[in-house]
Amino acid sequence: MDLHLLLLFSVAFTSAVAVPGPNVAFAVAQALKHGIRTTLPGAFGFGLATAVHATVVLSGVGLLIHDNRWILTYLRWIGAIYLVYLAFSAFFSKSGPSNAETENTSPRKMFVDSFFVSLTNPKGWLASLLTYPSFISPFFSYTTQAIALSLTAMTISLSIYGGYMFLAHKARAAFDNKSALNKVTGVIYAVVALCLILLPY
Repeated sequence: MDLHLLLLFSVAFTSAVAVPGPNVAFAVAQALKHGIRTTLPGAFGFGLATAVHATVVLSGVGLLIHDNRWILTYLRWIGAIYLVYLAFSAFFSKSGPSNAETENTSPRKMFVDSFFVSLTNPKGWLASLLTYPSFISPFFSYTTQAIALSLTAMTISLSIYGGYMFLAHKARAAFDNKSALNKVTGVIYAVVALCLILLPY
């Protein structure tokens, strides 16, 4: 593996992931609403989705997606509909210590939700399609490079989304009113859904 290319890939991928987008907004909303202990597994969900992106792109299937952009359109709408559902659930949820929504929330659900949102985010697919092939050297084993790039991307993804969740958890203390916190997270979900639908990718 060309370490120089790996370093450049790390910089490029970190820049792509760190820029606020649908995934970051979703991570922040989850941490604001549920706290870091419940939400942190969501960072692993984003990490797994990153592994899926890498596997698809580096296996050559990414060429199919690149030539059939309608696939990304379907993914965008599926993700947006799910986020609208989450927005309504959060915005109209009843506040209270025994809230059924809180009882039904689990680290496993956070993991699955984050994984699903990341997979239906066209921005993640396009970033992967543009990034991975650019850092493959013809002078080294393709398999070794693919594994190295995938593991690096997963580590970066896990670290950055976990960091955003931690910062949002710290800001969570500013909300004393549970109802207000639900409204804020509901609005964030709705904004993310609008971004998926309206922003060009």
